[in-house]
Amino acid sequence: MSRYPTARPTGQGAPRPPAPTGAGAPAVTIDPIKLLKKYKLVFIGAFVFSCFVGVGAFVGLRRVAPSYTAKVIFECLPAENDPSKLYATGLDRDEIDRFMLTEASKMTSDATFNRVLNDTRLSEEAPTWYAQHTKKGMLDTNNALKALKGDLLQGGVRAAVIPETYFIRLNVSAPTATDAAGLANLVKQAYIQDLQRGMNNQISDQRDSLSNRVTQLAKQIEDLSDRRARIVKDEELDTIDSSRSEARLKLEGVSGKLLEVQQTIQAVDVQLTRYEDMLSGPNGIVYTDTQRSMAERDPLVSSLQQQLKSLETTRLSLQSRGIQPNHRTYQQVEAQIAGVEQKLADTTEEKLREIFDAEVDGTRRTMAQLRAQESDLLTQQEQLRTQLTDLTSILNEVTDLKAQIDRLIDQKAKASSELDDLVTSASLKSIGRVRVQLAEQVPSEMSFPKITVILPLSVLLVCGLTGGVVVLRELLDQRVKSPADVGLIPRTRVLGVIPLASEDPSAPERVERAFGDQPRGVLAESFRQLRTTLLKSMNRAGHRSLVIASGQPGSGATSVISNLALACAAMDQRVLIVDGNFRRPAVHRAYDLPDGPGLADVLAGEMPLSEARRSTDIANLDILVAGSKQLRVFERLGTEAMAALLTEAGEDYDLILIDVAPCLVAGDAYALANRADASMLVVRAMGEKRGMVARLKNELSDSRAEFLGVLVNAVRSAAGGYMRKNIRTSHDYQRSEPAVNQSAA
Repeated sequence: MSRYPTARPTGQGAPRPPAPTGAGAPAVTIDPIKLLKKYKLVFIGAFVFSCFVGVGAFVGLRRVAPSYTAKVIFECLPAENDPSKLYATGLDRDEIDRFMLTEASKMTSDATFNRVLNDTRLSEEAPTWYAQHTKKGMLDTNNALKALKGDLLQGGVRAAVIPETYFIRLNVSAPTATDAAGLANLVKQAYIQDLQRGMNNQISDQRDSLSNRVTQLAKQIEDLSDRRARIVKDEELDTIDSSRSEARLKLEGVSGKLLEVQQTIQAVDVQLTRYEDMLSGPNGIVYTDTQRSMAERDPLVSSLQQQLKSLETTRLSLQSRGIQPNHRTYQQVEAQIAGVEQKLADTTEEKLREIFDAEVDGTRRTMAQLRAQESDLLTQQEQLRTQLTDLTSILNEVTDLKAQIDRLIDQKAKASSELDDLVTSASLKSIGRVRVQLAEQVPSEMSFPKITVILPLSVLLVCGLTGGVVVLRELLDQRVKSPADVGLIPRTRVLGVIPLASEDPSAPERVERAFGDQPRGVLAESFRQLRTTLLKSMNRAGHRSLVIASGQPGSGATSVISNLALACAAMDQRVLIVDGNFRRPAVHRAYDLPDGPGLADVLAGEMPLSEARRSTDIANLDILVAGSKQLRVFERLGTEAMAALLTEAGEDYDLILIDVAPCLVAGDAYALANRADASMLVVRAMGEKRGMVARLKNELSDSRAEFLGVLVNAVRSAAGGYMRKNIRTSHDYQRSEPAVNQSAA
């Protein structure tokens, strides 16, 4: 028979791979499509209910708080100073926008409303509105003012700028159409009267302001002119220009001389430095040819040179007469020559030093004279610069004064022109920038309530509230409904999904034998997918025994074990099912076997495994039932005897599936997980909560067996939102025959 290649674990089992280091639980996400499908009936009901609420609210408000709105349209004209022009050619958009917003606020100001309330025509123009705000025959001004300002239902008086236009729309709401038109007329007239008074006051204020400005400018011009005249007189402005030119020429001459002196100082300083270096240096003084020539011309040096020449002539004479050097006379001449030569050298050196010292002293005196001359020239230069700066400052001041006077004269002329224009415009009849473009009319239809507004608003509120409750319920619901809920648990792997058996169109009679009874059903296909995932994980680690634990009773672990065993046996895998649930064994009923002898008998040493296991009518599948009731001792599930049994079974079987009692009612699963190679957890959709699954997963992960992951069982199509379509598609595909087979038939 063919098997998956496997490697047997040694010792205490193959080393468990390190747990993944996740960053933590991911944030809970809400799938809106899934929610709509799941709660579509709730949303449909909420929509129908909201429609009834909207219609009821519309009828009630129409009777209790009807409202009609009359409107007045005002046109705003741009500012124009030239009275000969009616409209401006170049508009300042920001200025007119600010003007329009200001006028709109004036229309709805308390001052305008108070004029309306004090108008004697109010009771005639808006009788119904007036009666609503009258107490004991007197108008309640406080309530009436609040009504004009408006509320959520009635609206009151509203003024707004119409975008991208020069128009302001004034809306006035009242309980009747005639009252709305009457109130609109009173508000319009009150605003126009206020505008007229404001314009008159503004013109008067502007005229006074311009007159004061003209007077101030004239005074400033006079003061600056007097100041300029004094400067011209005191500083003799006519001679300032010539003095400035003369000072500039002198400055240039002094600067030239100063440059020459500074260059000479640099040259003399170099010579003086050289002399100082020779006086203080180790090599002594190096005399020039000029200095030596001057020393040789000295009378004393010349006399010694003549004397030396005379002695040398005498020596030559002795030599010519044959007198030898050892002769006493010859030696006397030689001695005299040596004495004169020594005296000549000493005298020459003395004269050279005198000449050198004289040159050094002369150079030092020259440097002192040059430094004094430089200081004097610097003083002259600074004085001339100061004089030139003062003269330039006076000329600049006179020039600035003239420029200021000219600028003030221009401003005065402009202010005088504006004053003349204002006086001219004040005499015109049309001076306002706001005029009525469309007067009020009696409205023909009700402005509030409107079914087109009330109904959508009601639907939005009711459906939005319903949606919020649904989302909140989903966020607070901790039950495992689909694999996505298990995925929210940190470092938890989902091994597979088994749909609810009742939603399988193939309708298997027994869920425990669904794989064998309906091999083309959706359940069978789900167990095939689970088989592939499990065998891949177990063969990679060399595992043979697998503990399949459920979270709580009814999770379906026994059905999962039975169908998984059938699926693996169908792949020529030798499979042994071990019923380790000593409390409520159920595996024997799925295969119509007695419940003993079995596992309990083997652990008690009553019989060997080879005699206790039972063969089934399924090839490659054997079962070790729970065993005799009197021998079912729970503690034996975690003993060495259990480990030895699994080791022995591993020699004969490729896969050992162990059923245990639910983790919430017994600790048998943890005891067996310390003896088996691997473990997995089965949870029932809509049964267990995520917190419980996380706790059970952590406890199984702490055991010797490698925790492979979680299987979500009995998933409903409505819970996942996508299961129903997948179930139907899978069923239709499995049941359909290929076209080739149909044609062959």
